[in-house]
Amino acid sequence: MPRRPRIDLAGYHHVINHGVNRSDIFVENSDYEVFLGIVCKACRAYGVVLHDYCLMSNHFHLLVETSRENLSLFMKHINSNYAIYANKKQKRSGHFWQGRFYSRYINSEAYYYTLIRYIEQNPIEVGLASRVGEYPYTLAALIANGQTPPPCTLHSKLLEELDYENIQEMLGVELNDEELKTLSEIQKQKLLTHDGTKSIAFSKTLGQHFRGKERDHAISLALQDGYTQANIAKHLGVSRSLISKIVKKNCVFSTPDPYKEMDALGRLRTPFLFVVSYDQSKIFVQALDKLDKEIYYKLEDWRNYPVQKRAKDFTFSKSPVAFDSYKKALDKILEQIRSGNTYLLNLTFKTPIETNYTLKEIFTYSRAKFKLYFKDEFICFSPERFVEIEGETIATYPMKGTIDANIPQAKEKILSDTKEMAEHVMIVDLMRNDLGIVGSDVKVEKFRYVEKIKAGQKELLQVSSKITARLPEDWRDNIGTLLSQLLPAGSITGTPKRSTVNIIKKVENFDRGFYTGVFGVFDGKSLRSGVMIRFIEKEKGKLYYKSGGGITIDSNARSEYEELLDKIYLPF
Repeated sequence: MPRRPRIDLAGYHHVINHGVNRSDIFVENSDYEVFLGIVCKACRAYGVVLHDYCLMSNHFHLLVETSRENLSLFMKHINSNYAIYANKKQKRSGHFWQGRFYSRYINSEAYYYTLIRYIEQNPIEVGLASRVGEYPYTLAALIANGQTPPPCTLHSKLLEELDYENIQEMLGVELNDEELKTLSEIQKQKLLTHDGTKSIAFSKTLGQHFRGKERDHAISLALQDGYTQANIAKHLGVSRSLISKIVKKNCVFSTPDPYKEMDALGRLRTPFLFVVSYDQSKIFVQALDKLDKEIYYKLEDWRNYPVQKRAKDFTFSKSPVAFDSYKKALDKILEQIRSGNTYLLNLTFKTPIETNYTLKEIFTYSRAKFKLYFKDEFICFSPERFVEIEGETIATYPMKGTIDANIPQAKEKILSDTKEMAEHVMIVDLMRNDLGIVGSDVKVEKFRYVEKIKAGQKELLQVSSKITARLPEDWRDNIGTLLSQLLPAGSITGTPKRSTVNIIKKVENFDRGFYTGVFGVFDGKSLRSGVMIRFIEKEKGKLYYKSGGGITIDSNARSEYEELLDKIYLPF
């Protein structure tokens, strides 16, 4: 039987290897040091971060993060160089390792922390230690003893989150049966390839796919995850023909990469709508001539619903996060900024609201340039464009900086505010770089112009810039690929984008979902899209408003909190 192809995608990997016939690979204390030195040298050569390790006498565990598909090359460097060292030292020849290394691909933050506990508790399982941090050849031991960690671990989450006091609290809790089963399930993952794009099949169980999600949407996600219609039908206890009908009705793409489906529709010049969640884990794509009857959109003068006048009064109340809780989150971000891990981060919160209007009524009567109503699950009424493409020109309009328009000399104040200026400059620079990925001749055509927007009973001034670039003539044939290179939107994450996204995961206490994602329409020739801010979502019959703002080193907690509250409104 051919062996399962190794998952070599960029991301987190748990790597294990044993000595041949389970013989010792580390004989003296110096061997452990030499091995870590070789690992760090390989990390530098291949752009890899070592997040955790445990070196046992006859095998090792490494938790590494790769930025490219080069895990095999990375491990070849380590295994071959250490084998040469050890064979020479021990005056032996022949095979040193048991075989090819074993690896797990980790595609979830929850798996990441479970796996670290598994690695750090390995010495306890075999009786070499009684508590985490006691066995000397682990990263937790260095932290517990205040020793200097290897340089290739400096960007490890453990170093950011652990200290002597909380090691046992975070890592010492014994793994339960469910967690061990989860780690076992990871071993069953396989690699999917579609049009040259690789992804992981069975990244979640069917139970996880359907838990708390709308059925048809969960079916789409499960199909994209490699499950068959027969698998799904059996799990739901329904007929396969019913699943087939749902797939056809919703135009669900049972492929691992919806961006490739956008490419295919673009090549055919077929108009379509796309909706992409913040973390790109949920992507909806549907041709406009088959668009679900419960999806409505507006992108400036492109719309698929009639204009209606509001006929009844509305009530609206909000229960925002307490200032103290907001300040705690902001202080964590300021600490990350001072450490150099981010320079600008968009901090958001989830606010319960109450109104006598339905989601569809709020959508219908709200005034905004970019609006979306999605199956009575969520709406957005956003003032912010993501990108637009006309001819071969792509343009983006990042918005950073908001002030109450009724404040005396509001325009002059917002344009002269040093904090707002710094925030805006960083986002413009980030978006210039993003457009440079997909186009050429990047230009900032308009810098920090002011527009007035309606925010409930208030009027706000919003500061924007316009950046353009020239696209290749065949951009329509690769429209999905192009969008994937620009996401997530820089204006709602921060800079630098990758590390800031990781910080957001730790600080924010809710799942953004589709909030701060993007939606748009390709009409066969041009593209328009908006950033999904000013966002209301229905969860178990209750409404929640998601909002936020950009944080820099100059941010004032009270001012930022007031801005958060100002953005919670109905734009009638």
